[in-house]
Amino acid sequence: MVLRKMVKDKDFYKRLSKFGLKARWEKEHAKVIINKELTLNKIRINAYLCGDGWIAIREDKNKEKHYEIKCFIDNKELAEDIKLIFEKEFNVHPRIVYRRGCYHIIINNKPVCQHLLSLGEYSGSKWKIPPNLSKKLVIEWVKCFFDCEAYVNVKNKTIQVKSINYQGLLSIQEKLIPLGINSKVYGPYKPRNDKHSLYGVLQISSANFFEYKRLINFYHPLKKEKLNQISF
Repeated sequence: MVLRKMVKDKDFYKRLSKFGLKARWEKEHAKVIINKELTLNKIRINAYLCGDGWIAIREDKNKEKHYEIKCFIDNKELAEDIKLIFEKEFNVHPRIVYRRGCYHIIINNKPVCQHLLSLGEYSGSKWKIPPNLSKKLVIEWVKCFFDCEAYVNVKNKTIQVKSINYQGLLSIQEKLIPLGINSKVYGPYKPRNDKHSLYGVLQISSANFFEYKRLINFYHPLKKEKLNQISF
């Protein structure tokens, strides 16, 4: 009889568990700080997500929505720094998971997801630099995006960024001109694998190298070190 009652009340316990989970998330969401201004930390988060991250809103079989932010970086020091940026900007506490040579910074939070999506898209082919940024914020955005995407070629004394978002590369090129940094965008190129998307390459040559280093540089320790190795 007791067993029958437990089986009969399965739905009740499921609803109770769901209610408890909902109450816990509401409590967590209440702690979140949303500043509508385009702060320096928020621009850094936007750039890192555009460079190598995403925001996903998924619906499970019960029509419940799940919100997730993920950012990927190959350096532990920088991963900890990105975690700290989220904490300072939104009062949330991401977790860091290390998998296959990469650090995953993960946040499950509805208000933060919704707010960051209001700044634009983050997919590989559709990301955009937020409009109407000051010179200082443009520099910060480029610096963080290049932390993810740039390759420093010490031998050829160039900085290169490869992306399937060709228009996005052109927009970066346009933003660099007022800073006195000229670059070239090549492509779009067709990859050998037909399943892969067309891509472009933005290149900053040696003639503009020191201006990039002086104004922008990197947060990424290894890329900054490579930049310092280049001399003329």
